[in-house]
Amino acid sequence: MLTRFDTAPITQLATDPETGFIQAKNVPIARSGVFPYLKGDGSIEMEAKLPNEILGDSTVTSANNKPVTDDHPENGTGQRILVNKSNAKSLMKGFTASNAHVDQDTGTLRVDMTITDDDLIKKIHAGKHELSIGFQTDIVPVKGQYNGVGYDSVQKNIQINHVAVVKRGRAGHTVSLLGDSAEMIEKEKGQAMETTKVRIGDSTITVATDDADKVMKLDADNSANAKKIATLNAQIKELTAQRDALQGKSDETSKNADEAQAKADALDKELQDTKKKYEGDAFDKAIEARMNLIDEVKPIVGDSFDPKGKTEKEMKIEAIKTVDDSIDLDGKSDDYISAYFDSIKKRKNSTVVGVTGSEIAGDNADTSATSLHASYYNRKK
Repeated sequence: MLTRFDTAPITQLATDPETGFIQAKNVPIARSGVFPYLKGDGSIEMEAKLPNEILGDSTVTSANNKPVTDDHPENGTGQRILVNKSNAKSLMKGFTASNAHVDQDTGTLRVDMTITDDDLIKKIHAGKHELSIGFQTDIVPVKGQYNGVGYDSVQKNIQINHVAVVKRGRAGHTVSLLGDSAEMIEKEKGQAMETTKVRIGDSTITVATDDADKVMKLDADNSANAKKIATLNAQIKELTAQRDALQGKSDETSKNADEAQAKADALDKELQDTKKKYEGDAFDKAIEARMNLIDEVKPIVGDSFDPKGKTEKEMKIEAIKTVDDSIDLDGKSDDYISAYFDSIKKRKNSTVVGVTGSEIAGDNADTSATSLHASYYNRKK
């Protein structure tokens, strides 16, 4: 079985007045849906949690009486591990209740939990507001669709091992200790990227979910521009035919021909101007370069990053200032800014997710090191 780490929120927090323990009621820890997972080789695979699996009796029962941990546990080499009787004494910071159940209104798996560890309770009060469930599952390579979303494989025999309280993920997610959703997302150490697949022309591409709307809008704009160019070509063809038919006739006819030619020339100029603006490699490369830079800056800046209206240089400076706010970049050249940005980008990307053992993978909200998956729970877009 493979190991997965999915995120979910805690709701209805309360503190026991006698013990000081944190009690969370009716926590949604899983739901059905199709979710993107980043594999160890960098490819994206869409995996389905179908209702009969994730909300089945076996999976629901497996959520009862399970350890709560402070982050997902790792061994000495930084590889994610599961909780068992030999390591529970040092890893267990709380526990789930024995009331795991399916909420039919939301289609989610829910359970109460209690957090007993003083250090973890302090971290929660300080803003550590995200959960990540660790579980094992069999991945069956079968394609299909669920709620209109295509998938490449299905998670079966899902068994929950523990629930980790982890650091908050990147901005824009509602997954937090006080949230009430169940999204999932695959994460790498030092990076968190939610992805989705969009249809562009005859191809399907994977992009950052936050950028999906922009990509689809660009594609729609390009399609509209292509139609406009086709219409202009047709008009030019028609006017040129009219001009040719009028040539060689009377002065009045020549006048009409001149008018037709003038219209054709005007349309031809409009066509060329449109082509310069919307056709060619320059336009595609400019879009690709900006989106690649956004994808590079987002993991560095995190919650505060908003690329809207910013130049490439401004985005790079924002990333550099996030890593080292003491550096003075006033008057620095574009080459200096680019070189400095490349150096911090390499530092941020120095750890890569891998696959070890029986292809153990991981994904958590704090983006720790290993190839274990952490997926945000699916919501319709």
